[in-house]
Amino acid sequence: MKKTQSYVGGAVILAVFALITKVVGAFYRIPLTNLLGAEGMGMYQLAFSIYALVIAITSGSVPIAVSRLVAEKNAVGENSKGTFRAAFWAVLIFSAVVSAVLIFLGKYIAVLQGNESISFCYTVITPAVIFVSVLSLFRGWFQGNFNVIPTAVSQLIEQILKLIFGLLFAKLMLPRGVLYAVYGALLGVAVSEFAALIYMFFRYVFSLKNRLDLPRAEGKNEYFKEFAKTVVPITIVGFILPFSQFIDSILIINLLKVFGESTPLATANYGLFSGTVMSVVNMPVVITLSLSVALVPAVSANRVDRNLEGIIKKSATAVKLSYVIGLPAALLMFIYARPIVLILYPRLTAAELMTAVNLLRITCFSVVFQAQMQIYGSLLTALDRVRDSAKNTVAAVIAKTAVSVALLLTVGISGAAYASLVLGVTATLLNVLTFNNLLGKNVKLVKNVSTILICSVIMMSVALLVYFTVTSNLIGMVIGGVLSAAVYAICLMLFRVFDAGELDGIPLSRFFERLTLKIRFWEKEK
Repeated sequence: MKKTQSYVGGAVILAVFALITKVVGAFYRIPLTNLLGAEGMGMYQLAFSIYALVIAITSGSVPIAVSRLVAEKNAVGENSKGTFRAAFWAVLIFSAVVSAVLIFLGKYIAVLQGNESISFCYTVITPAVIFVSVLSLFRGWFQGNFNVIPTAVSQLIEQILKLIFGLLFAKLMLPRGVLYAVYGALLGVAVSEFAALIYMFFRYVFSLKNRLDLPRAEGKNEYFKEFAKTVVPITIVGFILPFSQFIDSILIINLLKVFGESTPLATANYGLFSGTVMSVVNMPVVITLSLSVALVPAVSANRVDRNLEGIIKKSATAVKLSYVIGLPAALLMFIYARPIVLILYPRLTAAELMTAVNLLRITCFSVVFQAQMQIYGSLLTALDRVRDSAKNTVAAVIAKTAVSVALLLTVGISGAAYASLVLGVTATLLNVLTFNNLLGKNVKLVKNVSTILICSVIMMSVALLVYFTVTSNLIGMVIGGVLSAAVYAICLMLFRVFDAGELDGIPLSRFFERLTLKIRFWEKEK
């Protein structure tokens, strides 16, 4: 690679693009929800949960595995193209087989989920499985070479084209019924993934100046074995959470029926939880996911070099950044839950609005724990402790499922929200304990996190003051968000959460450091 980005810089590039793509994705989900309605969104989410599960099996771990192998080989001066070719053929063949199975089982899956009418959705979405699987391979290659720009741009292409074609196809097919509109939205997903794959393919060919040698299968089995040895454990870990969502798609609607709800109402409530509310909650989470994506190759390279100091430093920075993003986001969502839902989803009925607001106020705290779960899970993966990460995630899913079953039958759809919170808390605690047993407890990091919590509480006070003072939903949310964010930033600088130079590579980091020194004027005398 001619040009590489630092770990933090690369993470920030991914985070910025992830934020943009999430905003674009929100613009897609919002009109799509208003177009399909709660029940139609529930149908879409039922199909999408299976699609996410299949993607986790065929390609969810491929970017991490490939980036890790490429980074480790580059660290010791070895050529990684053989591994890339072996991975290409393995991913292509496996995704094609899984896609065929999905088409065959579509009807049975729909019956199991409690809504047989969506069975054809799995045929519509199947091509996207192959496209995403090969696309993930190219992303892993670039990330392993510390070049995250192609990944970021391809994600943006996905979201923009999904916005355009998903809404277009859904609207064109809506006159035939809501189910056909769902078909159109899923077809838009397939089109967007194909376009992103085309971009990544040509970026690989021209930017890296590689010859078009993918069709040449090399006879070196060690490359395939090496890839399989790395990808299979990570795939198991990556499979667990989508499988948990698959369990949700079965449990929630069926248990809500037992709770006394009709199939349309149960499907609508599932749509409110999994589509409407979780799309808002996942906005800040996707930023921390960018940190975890950039973290794996960086820490893997440090592990090969036996650079313990580098591992600890990168880990601490990632954890602090995730708290800095996650804590204020969760608190602001809790305070402004009603204005957020009102502004984003104006076509919800009064009952649906009340349900969505209640769900958002419960699940918003998942932002913090999902972020930590991803960060520490990625650290364990980079440190070659995938099995530990898998065990912790399985334990968390079991706890979540037990809580979900118990509460869905007693409090309705709110039980699913509480269960998602249990998942994040359990996985985070177990991953942190495992990581600390490996590298020891970082006392300074604990102090930094405590300081971030104090800053977040101060910020929340400002947001609450504005919330109860300004009556307009939009104006109050904007003013409260801006003021509380400004106060929060000042507090972070005043209490010196980040060390000097720790954020090198982040845009405006030098400005942030100079402003920190002005606020902490007494440090100039040292």
